[in-house]
Amino acid sequence: MFKIIHNTYDRIMAISPILPIYSPIDINFSHGEGAYLYDTKGKRYIDFQSGIAVNSLGHCHPRLVSTLKKQSEKIWHLSNINTIPAAIEFAKKLIANSFADTTFFTNSGTEAVECGLKIARSYQNGKGNHHRYKIITFKGAFHGRSFAACSGNDPEKFSDLLRPYVEWFENVEPNIESVRNVIDNNIGVILIEPIQGEGGVNVMDHNFLKNLRELCNEHDILLFFDCVQCGAGRTGKLFAYEHFDVEPDICALAKGIGGGFPLGACLATETAAKYMGVGLHGSTYGGNPLATSIGNAVLDELLKDGFLKSVEDKGKHLKDKLQQLADKHEIIQEIRGLGLMLGVKTNIDNKEFSRELCYRGLLTVGTTAQQVVRILPPLIITKEQIDEGIEILDTYLNEIAN
Repeated sequence: MFKIIHNTYDRIMAISPILPIYSPIDINFSHGEGAYLYDTKGKRYIDFQSGIAVNSLGHCHPRLVSTLKKQSEKIWHLSNINTIPAAIEFAKKLIANSFADTTFFTNSGTEAVECGLKIARSYQNGKGNHHRYKIITFKGAFHGRSFAACSGNDPEKFSDLLRPYVEWFENVEPNIESVRNVIDNNIGVILIEPIQGEGGVNVMDHNFLKNLRELCNEHDILLFFDCVQCGAGRTGKLFAYEHFDVEPDICALAKGIGGGFPLGACLATETAAKYMGVGLHGSTYGGNPLATSIGNAVLDELLKDGFLKSVEDKGKHLKDKLQQLADKHEIIQEIRGLGLMLGVKTNIDNKEFSRELCYRGLLTVGTTAQQVVRILPPLIITKEQIDEGIEILDTYLNEIAN
């Protein structure tokens, strides 16, 4: 007879039970509804954070709750050696509303980026260009947390404790001259966020992206857009690249497309993906029935008549309100971004700024650009709720001024 011993955390430990790689604020949320979150004491918070651009339809959206319940009573998971109708339907829908011809489903943005890098590598190697293994990325970039994706980030953000990183990347300033200076016969793909999120909500120049497209065409280099944060309707377009009239060969999508459920996608043209075959990539959970059913529901909501236009309108309203605060308070130096993906540059540390706002009932999120705070409300937020959040921000700025 065996005795079951239940492990407890009674020992005095120097390390927390969760690996201490985050620095969470000491507020416990019990539930959410729409654009609001509520803590365990009943206090209400306006969500200008959306789980870092993830909760695109807010908290507990009725359609997503219904879809989750319905599918959870059928099939949660199937291996990809089986046909998954929800995944096929979702893929067709994404393709019909994008540049792409094919899709691979993942569980996260990092995985979507990794898949895109494999597509790019298979393309160059498939054409016999084995020397074209290098990747151009840009200052301020953030592409994920795996070693390859992390190596594509701005190298100034690297931790020395994780060196050496993958040495395939050339990280340059986001201008066409810098790109031309490093273009050689080893470059196979250019990876860029049309709007940098983690790097400080930096909107790429229209002409720069158009010149990148022309340069890629000229040198048979693939153009890879990372729309993990700036996709799924966040900017008022389904994909941020639509603002620039430039189409990529590959695009990573995640965060808001799952509405809070772990889901990502890597989209590609038939040409870019023509050498991808059985066994070149895979995912145990990617494209499972539960995730793709929810993805279908999110995409249906985003594509409803007038929805993306409403995001654009609310984004303009929010940006105008923030600019009014900037005109009133010297602490705000700049407002940047598109749609409901905005950045507020101040003259104080964004971590302190976000924490103080949180204690006052407004949730925001920082960036690796230390003075920029991201404003990322749910896409279903109302103008009245935006004004409510702006009032909290204005009150805090008045406190600082006084």
